[in-house]
Amino acid sequence: MHVPLFFKYAISHRSMGLIVQKYGGTSVDSPEHIRTVAQKITQTRQQGHSLIVVVSAMGHTTDELIALAHRVSAKPPHREMDMLLSTGERISMALLSMALAEQNTAAVSYTGSQSGIITDESHRCAKIRKILGDRVKKSLSEEKVVIVAGFQGVSESKEITTLGRGGSDTTAIALAAALGAEVCDIYTDVDGVYSADPSIVPDAKLLKKVSYSFMIEMSSLGAGVLHPRCVEMARRYGVKMRVKNSLNQNEGTEVVMEEVRVTGVTSDDSKILLKIKLMRATTLSSIWDQAALSNLTFLAPFFSDGSVRCFIERNSEPEWKKFLEKLKLEGFVQEYEFFHSLIPVSLVGSHFLHDGKALCSVLSRLSENGIQVTDGVASPMAITLAVPRNHMKEAVQCLHQKFVIES
Repeated sequence: MHVPLFFKYAISHRSMGLIVQKYGGTSVDSPEHIRTVAQKITQTRQQGHSLIVVVSAMGHTTDELIALAHRVSAKPPHREMDMLLSTGERISMALLSMALAEQNTAAVSYTGSQSGIITDESHRCAKIRKILGDRVKKSLSEEKVVIVAGFQGVSESKEITTLGRGGSDTTAIALAAALGAEVCDIYTDVDGVYSADPSIVPDAKLLKKVSYSFMIEMSSLGAGVLHPRCVEMARRYGVKMRVKNSLNQNEGTEVVMEEVRVTGVTSDDSKILLKIKLMRATTLSSIWDQAALSNLTFLAPFFSDGSVRCFIERNSEPEWKKFLEKLKLEGFVQEYEFFHSLIPVSLVGSHFLHDGKALCSVLSRLSENGIQVTDGVASPMAITLAVPRNHMKEAVQCLHQKFVIES
């Protein structure tokens, strides 16, 4: 893969004084939390570090803006959605900069475009092409904390773009790579990465260290603390990552290069199972290519008996239906079906590569707990199964007990 020149420079010129911090929506969802974040930033600044801070929109602002758009338009144009959604992070950045001024900490806020985050032309799911960062670097040289609106950038044609899911995480990692930061700290409302969702498994283990590979798998399969795209970028460009709680001083989880033998269990009720009956097996690559061009994403695909099964985002079903109807007319697809009652539950661990009986053990454990599974796929780092939505909690709990607590 082509490595942009600005990343090549950063990798060999790591700045030991620069830290990038990213604060998610729950960390800045109220004036009180914004003041708490400002205090944490001030403390870090007083330790002598230069700081870039990336912020998400407050709380559920993005969801509220999407709902607002659909109240005035059945199908809002993607360009106008980007114009609308980019305002959420701008509110956060300005309020945080004000809170820092109140604490006599010099700060300046910049939008994605003001920061020189240049993307491709895609709306709603743009990819970062380069980071100019001239204003950011100038403000850092003036010993100011730089607050950057996450999730957004500007195309070469001067159009405002947004980066899609996990966009603020991606913004933070890209800035850390481009400007050679010592570390990128991702702040959220939990103490780090756990072996399972603590709201489902109360005795889930806080993982002190995880590998990039493990974290990518966990994120792809439903662990919401990090987005897989930002972890992949961090691994590619050698950015040190930590996941911390914005409301305390705990050490959190460090994402490291070496493999660490850990196991985790994930679930994702935002996804559903899709089954596609193909006209012929050789059409599969064409379907995936066209899906990518249509910005349609899928998870854990597996092929069997002339059909392909995969998990898709539940709210993308209308786009998938339109896409698949077109493929039927073109002779690629015979039929398709959405299974709303089946969602992915995954067991993640680097040791599965050497454990040929792992899948049988997982299926047996679920069966012992009255959970029958007919669809699934195994890879060197994960086993992903289509589990009935109403048994999701029990599936996660029993797998965690067997493969994390008892192992």
